[in-house]
Amino acid sequence: MTFVGGLDLTKWFEENVTSTLMFSTATTSADPVHVLNGFLAQCLAGPRAPKIANELVAKRSGAWAVGAEKLKASVKRAAIPLQLPADAERLETVRNVLRELLATDGAVFPSQQSYQVAHPGFITNDPTGAGMGRLCASLLLEHADGQEDVLGLVRRLCEPQPNPYWAVQSALLGEVDGKSFSVAERSPVPWVSDSQTANLARDLGLLLKRAVRLGSVAADSLDALKVLANAAEFACILTYAQVPSLQLSGELTPMLASVSSDADTVRDASARGSVPVLHSVVDRWIASKLQVTISDVLGSAVTDRKAVEDFLTSTIPYTRGAKEKRQERSRKLVAKTPDVLGRFVAEDSRVGENLSGPAALVLLDLLRATMAQSYSQWFEHNARRCGFLAPRAGTTVKRFCIEAPLVTTLVLAATEEDETHVPYDEWLARLHRKFGILVGPGPQTRSMVPRATEADLEENREALATLLNRVGLARAYSDNTVEVLNPLRIWKTR
Repeated sequence: MTFVGGLDLTKWFEENVTSTLMFSTATTSADPVHVLNGFLAQCLAGPRAPKIANELVAKRSGAWAVGAEKLKASVKRAAIPLQLPADAERLETVRNVLRELLATDGAVFPSQQSYQVAHPGFITNDPTGAGMGRLCASLLLEHADGQEDVLGLVRRLCEPQPNPYWAVQSALLGEVDGKSFSVAERSPVPWVSDSQTANLARDLGLLLKRAVRLGSVAADSLDALKVLANAAEFACILTYAQVPSLQLSGELTPMLASVSSDADTVRDASARGSVPVLHSVVDRWIASKLQVTISDVLGSAVTDRKAVEDFLTSTIPYTRGAKEKRQERSRKLVAKTPDVLGRFVAEDSRVGENLSGPAALVLLDLLRATMAQSYSQWFEHNARRCGFLAPRAGTTVKRFCIEAPLVTTLVLAATEEDETHVPYDEWLARLHRKFGILVGPGPQTRSMVPRATEADLEENREALATLLNRVGLARAYSDNTVEVLNPLRIWKTR
C-alpha cells in the first residue's frame, strides 16, 4: 500500500465550493453597502474614492485613525480644499456627522472603506463584498447583456441628485466625468456552463439588469441603489440555495416563504422546515464533491480500509479564521476520524468495498466542525439582511419570509422589463418556476411536513398581495383580481 496524504480542507473548500458559489465564509456581516460597492467595483473600471474621505471618518479602536492636525494638512491637498472648523469640539461634530452620512454601517477602517455609494466616484476596492460582487457582475454582464445599463447608471449618478449622500460625496470628489468609467473585464460564473443551471444564471442576470436600470429611471436614485443592493444580495443567496440542488437533481429546492409576522402557525412551521431541507441539499452537494476528490486521490486504494483511515488522519482541517484553541480542537477531531468512519461502515462490510462515500461523510462532518463560521451561517446572515429570513436577530429557529425590503426585488425578479403589470397568479407562478419560492397552496406546499392547511396557505397568499398593494406595487380590483405593477414603469418619472 502506498501512503496518500490527506486533503487540506481550507484549500479544497475554496477550490470546490467558494469558487463555484462565489462567497466567503469569512464575511459575516456583508451589509447592503458592502454588496453594492463590491458589485459596482467589479462591474466598472474608473476612479475610486479619494483618500480624504477615508481620513475624515475612519476610526481605529474607537478613536479617529487620523488626528486633527494631520487631517487639516490633508484637506488642503484635496481635489477641492476643505475648510474645517478650527474649534476641536466643532470639528468632532462635523466628523461624526460625515461618518453617519458616509458610513451607514459604521464599518469604515483606515485602509478599507464601506461607504453608502451615491456617486460613482465613491466606489472603492473594499474586499468585504468582493466575492458576491464578482458573482453578480458576471451574471449581469455575461448573461444579461448589462454593459450599457451599468454605464447608464453611472451617467445618472454623475448628475446632481437630491440626497445628502450625493451632496457630501460630490463635495469631496470635485467634478467627475461619467465618461472616465468603463465596463471592467470580468470572469464568467463557473456554474453557468452546466446546462442544468443556465436558466437560473439567466434569470438572476435579468433581475440585476432590471435593478440597475431602475437606478437610471427612478426619481429617487438613492432608493433605487438600495433596491440594487438588495437584489445583488438576494441573487447571491439564491445561488447558494439553488445551484447545488440543480446540479444534484436538476430541480429547484422548494422554499415556502411566510408573509405573516406570526411565527406560531403550522404554515410558519412549514417555512421553518424548508430551511434545514435547503442546508441538507448543500451538505449532500459538498459530500458528492468530496467523494469525487477522494476517489481521484486514492484511486484503487479507496477499497483499502487502512489506506482510507491514514488518508483521513492526515487531513488538514479547515483553518481560515480559526484561533489556536479551535485549531487544537480541530487536530483532536482529525485524530478521531477512523472511529467516525466506523460509524458509516458496517463491521461485516465486504472486503474491497468502495469507501469513498463514507469517507466523504467523515470529511463533511470534520469540515462543518472546524469552520469558524459555517456556510449555512453565511447564508442565514445574508438572507436575514435582504429580508428573506426571519427573525432578523437571535437564535430562534429561522423561517423563510418575505419582508417589505425584499418586495421590490421580488417584483423585478418575476416581471418582464416591457410589462406594465402582470396578473398576480402568473407572477407567483414565475417566482416558483424560476427560483423555487412558494407562497400559496400547491402540490409542493401540500407535501411539506408539517403540512399547512389550504386556508392557511391561501391566507399567506393574500397577505403578500396586501403587502404589495401597501407598498404601491400591486393594484386590486373589486372582483378580487390583483395585478403586480412593474416598478420600472411606475417609478419612471424622470
